[in-house]
Amino acid sequence: MSKTQGSQEKTHWRRAPELPQEVFAVLRKPNRAIKPVTIVATVDPDGTPRTAPFGSLRAVTPRLLRLACDHHHDTYANLCRDGRVSVALLAPPNIAVSILGRARVVRERMNIDEHSAILEIDVEEVKNDMMRRGVIESAVGFTPPEDLKDYYVGAIAEIEDM
Repeated sequence: MSKTQGSQEKTHWRRAPELPQEVFAVLRKPNRAIKPVTIVATVDPDGTPRTAPFGSLRAVTPRLLRLACDHHHDTYANLCRDGRVSVALLAPPNIAVSILGRARVVRERMNIDEHSAILEIDVEEVKNDMMRRGVIESAVGFTPPEDLKDYYVGAIAEIEDM
């Protein structure tokens, strides 16, 4: 067994009640970053799973996440009706996790955008989905168009500064 494989074996964990330090660090997203994008999964009224990408999601503490969501988005409707949520994160070199939690609206209207709300997710469980051997080469990324960069920076600032 190589030295790298051995260290991966020792640090592999299955489930945790909060974000492990390496996951928390990635979701703190310094400098108002949008990347990495997370995939947020909710449940439609008929029980159908629904996923959507979010660049605004960030960790406030190891047990609390926060994101912005448009009032007309299926994710918003689903989380208002049924707060169950799962968040998927992939980040180099070895983070692949599913975060289970409960969401709630904490600000119905954002200052920067009256059509969007701020939601918080109480982390209930973090599951390690990373294979023991392998490397995540890239995270999901998003770059806003030039004319909307200030909007995105302002929205992220409002989420972070609450």
